[in-house]
Amino acid sequence: MRCVKLHHDRLQGLKGRQVPEGMKVCLVLGAKLRPDNSLSPILQLRVRLVSILANAYPDWLFYISGCRADTTVIYRTLVEEYHIPEERFVLDSCGYNTFRSLWDMEMYFQQTRFYILTSSFHIARSVSIARWLGYDAWGIDISDYEKVKTNPYYWREQLAALRSLWLVFCIRTPLGRMTRNFYWKRLLHRLRRNEQQFDAQNEQILQRAMKNVDKSMPLTEYFFRQLMEGGIATSLTQPMDEEHLIVSLSHVDCTTVMEDVLSLALCYRDGRTTLDDLKDYYRRMHYQDGVISFATRNHYFTWIMQSAIKEGFVKRISPDEPVFPFTAVMDLQPSYMTRNKYLFSPQMDDEKNYEAIALRQQQRVRFTYVPRELLGMPQDSELGVIRDGDIMAVVCDQHTWARGVEVKHLLIAKWIDGRLHFYHASSDGLGLSNMDAYTFMKDKFTMIGVAIYRLKDYDAAK
Repeated sequence: MRCVKLHHDRLQGLKGRQVPEGMKVCLVLGAKLRPDNSLSPILQLRVRLVSILANAYPDWLFYISGCRADTTVIYRTLVEEYHIPEERFVLDSCGYNTFRSLWDMEMYFQQTRFYILTSSFHIARSVSIARWLGYDAWGIDISDYEKVKTNPYYWREQLAALRSLWLVFCIRTPLGRMTRNFYWKRLLHRLRRNEQQFDAQNEQILQRAMKNVDKSMPLTEYFFRQLMEGGIATSLTQPMDEEHLIVSLSHVDCTTVMEDVLSLALCYRDGRTTLDDLKDYYRRMHYQDGVISFATRNHYFTWIMQSAIKEGFVKRISPDEPVFPFTAVMDLQPSYMTRNKYLFSPQMDDEKNYEAIALRQQQRVRFTYVPRELLGMPQDSELGVIRDGDIMAVVCDQHTWARGVEVKHLLIAKWIDGRLHFYHASSDGLGLSNMDAYTFMKDKFTMIGVAIYRLKDYDAAK
């Protein structure tokens, strides 16, 4: 295995090998955070070692890879606590596993020669994957700094290595690419075939939800609670060469559940209660001017709301200029898709799609929002402008990984005992949160406030 040792805060050759010359890039692999979003012991060690390497080698560049949460926590710790200049870091917030982290180094960052910093139990597999991919990668042996020498992950590593080998085969060989294309075609065929099943489930949920509507609560809250009975929080992807709208009321994420809720509420409000009506409302929110194509899909939540406002479905409660409690302003041009083009392949590989999305992104998005510090105010304060059933779009802090993303999560407001709570779709499913909005957001520094949207003609609908 190609590896060098970190000893006395400097790199040394291992087993007769020389330290490679001219290599100034280090890939730092992430790991899970603690439940309170603080660094786990594994990540604390990696952060400390990055600070050591950054001081020992001032011309190095560090690529921090992982999911959005852990990369952001690592980055902020290094910048704010270790005082390392932020320009020395590049964040890959979509490196959800070792293979993806390494693959992104070439596909997105154009780096094929780098060190890998990870735990000792993980380094062999990481270097092997990099070598299989054809990269000039060197592992850093950090065993001198680790307190625990045993490997409790042995079998996990063996199984993960087999999976990674299969992924390398799929992208590096013609037969593998044929296999992968066959897989996606089969998946597309299954999605199309399951559309009839989705429609049957949608019809059942629609008819059940429209019976005996509880008019004592806002329509958005009522229909969310209806979805709670049969829906599950999941990620329903559509890997299609040509755009095709599939609606599933039983498989949702935090964004699609809001579109589902609004579509159901609009069906009831307007007396249009067929499945075709539901799809029509969904289409008019999900696509610009209701035209179904990848280029016209509303990929950002603010785009969805812009279409919904244009169609007369909802209104934005926050004013254009700061007024208490909407004291903060977000003024940005969403750019996540063009910054991360590789995440949206093959659609973004089409030049027409790319140019259309880039042109739409040039339209600046501006809105005011309630800072999270004010979400702890009671209902009888100015925060009472937020009503039960309002949609709260959690505004995203524009740190490195999040630049180009405007909204991080979506909630439905619910006042309980004078405190602002919420319904949402989370990893635990659909439901009412067991904590208030301020407590939920106060330690999540990427969540900095909420913008408020409301079903139009709220009073009449109520």
